[in-house]
Amino acid sequence: MPKYSPMKPNPASPAARASARKRSDRSATPPSTVGRALRPFGYLLVAIVWTVLAAVTLALPAALTVGLASSNGDFTTRGFFAGSDLVVTVLFLVFAAVVLVPLLGYAFVALPLASVPLAALAWTYVVRSLSPGYAGERLSSTGWSRNAIGPVTLLPTAMSLLPVRVTPWTAFWVRLMFLGWQPNRGVLLAGIPYGLASFLLAGWLLWPVGPVAAVVWTVITVALVVLTVLLVVRAARGQVSGRRAPRAAAGS
Repeated sequence: MPKYSPMKPNPASPAARASARKRSDRSATPPSTVGRALRPFGYLLVAIVWTVLAAVTLALPAALTVGLASSNGDFTTRGFFAGSDLVVTVLFLVFAAVVLVPLLGYAFVALPLASVPLAALAWTYVVRSLSPGYAGERLSSTGWSRNAIGPVTLLPTAMSLLPVRVTPWTAFWVRLMFLGWQPNRGVLLAGIPYGLASFLLAGWLLWPVGPVAAVVWTVITVALVVLTVLLVVRAARGQVSGRRAPRAAAGS
């Protein structure tokens, strides 16, 4: 899993180190009877919130097409380009290719990566909170990472819903979560074809194109989405190999 600290580091403060040790020890202590009774409802509420946020982030690429279509019922991309000056059209296409596609593509990929895994983890804890096999242990904890995106602060960013009992299932979702929360060149590269697919989808749907052209553009759009998925998988694998490399170097 991605590297994070189970306690907030503050070496200049002995009191903070003491409280951090207590926070770290807390995950090893069994929950109280009241905590076991209430945590299914707490995790359910968290799961619903993150599921809604995940649905919103997944729907963001469609907002471009819906927004253009709903702003003007007669709007077509063919009419937009036909009625624009050639220089303005070229400048817009260059700006879209250099700025909008990478920026929006990164947002379209990073935001779901930051929200969908948290929804999956929260629902996992809902199920575990109802299982007798997990009754005597805590389900999740909070860690801190200096590499994660968070509020403007001098302290590390808090990352919640980290599993206390790590399984391949929870490790998979934590790995994806950190891809969304930690700025990563691999995710940026993965967002470029997805951003391009979003712009092309809006373009040919609102052109509108004929049946044959629609099939061709559908294949191109799907291919770009598949490329994004492959690049995300590559980024996740690079995240794992990046953590193993220092250990191998230390062993040699």
